[in-house]
Amino acid sequence: MKVLFKKKDITTCLQHCVAVAEKKTTMPILGNILWTAKNKKTMLCATDLEITIQSEMKAVVEKEGQICVPAQHLMNIIKELPQDDVVVEADEQSWVKISSGKAQFKIAGISGEEFPKLAQEAEFQFQNIHRDTLLQAFEKTAYAICTDEMRYNLNGSLIETETTQSGKKIIKVVSTDGHRLAYYHVSLDTDETFNVDKGVIFPRKGIMELKKLIHESSNKEVQIAVQKGTAAILIDNIFLTMKLVVGEFPDYTAVIPKNNNKKLKLNRSHFTNSLRRVSLLSEGKSKCVKFGIHGKGVLLKANSPELGEAEEEIMGEFDGGELTIGFNAKYVMDVLSSVHSDQIVLELNHEQSPGVFRIPDDPSFFGVIMPMRI
Repeated sequence: MKVLFKKKDITTCLQHCVAVAEKKTTMPILGNILWTAKNKKTMLCATDLEITIQSEMKAVVEKEGQICVPAQHLMNIIKELPQDDVVVEADEQSWVKISSGKAQFKIAGISGEEFPKLAQEAEFQFQNIHRDTLLQAFEKTAYAICTDEMRYNLNGSLIETETTQSGKKIIKVVSTDGHRLAYYHVSLDTDETFNVDKGVIFPRKGIMELKKLIHESSNKEVQIAVQKGTAAILIDNIFLTMKLVVGEFPDYTAVIPKNNNKKLKLNRSHFTNSLRRVSLLSEGKSKCVKFGIHGKGVLLKANSPELGEAEEEIMGEFDGGELTIGFNAKYVMDVLSSVHSDQIVLELNHEQSPGVFRIPDDPSFFGVIMPMRI
């Protein structure tokens, strides 16, 4: 194999592949990138067996072939090359030579035949969805995905589509880790054909990679398919597949409070800044901050026997008399950073009831957070 390309053309491809390639594994091949040169095209691929990314790159193919190259070593070398023009050659003994200007590297590769078999685009029937539809859905909900691998059915976001009585099709995305929940829905336009017969769970790592790809893309549409336990996405020159999370997502409607009729309305920016300051002296991993809520706003308090104490008052509106409740400050700030409205509303019932964060006059989003003992 012999390929000529520009350093700037490979950098982004490599970043995506290195993020997916498995760093700690009993299968060394998964720490490699499969480099394929065929039919005048060059493709880089990485997989951890759950998520696979294939990225096409601009290059001149002088000799076809394929080789597996250690992902992180390749990335480190490419970053330090002195010139933009790069030549990569692989011989029959799987040695890989990388040349740029007067710099040359020779690293040990592995035969491309040892790389796991890859899914192909032709295996899927794609539908389309607007990039902003997906991006908004994941940005407003991904923060609440569970990271505890023992709770595997929560290690992703539930995605559902349904048709309303008025004939509109909507997409719902829900994430929860048992301590908090994030919900978002939006109506699909008539040219958005994405549909799932029943709810599916996209894995956390796959969602994070997809968010990166959407942010980098200028394309207004994303091609997406969900079939045979796999989600496949086409965006620009990148083909991403992810295995859906196997398991039953809990009935999220059961944990949404029905009687939270006391509402605290605050300026979101002021609330965020004050909470960040007060939480500097909150104790340990719990990050507990006491909310002393009254008619004219809320007094935030945090204290730690080892660090000290902090408090700050924020002006606002509350229609429920007085109420004192504790929340994990990080959980609250995650909600606040996921929305961009000027105002935020916290709905409450009593000191032990979950808090529901909403955007005024926007029913498409809400975040639920369980209270803490104070």
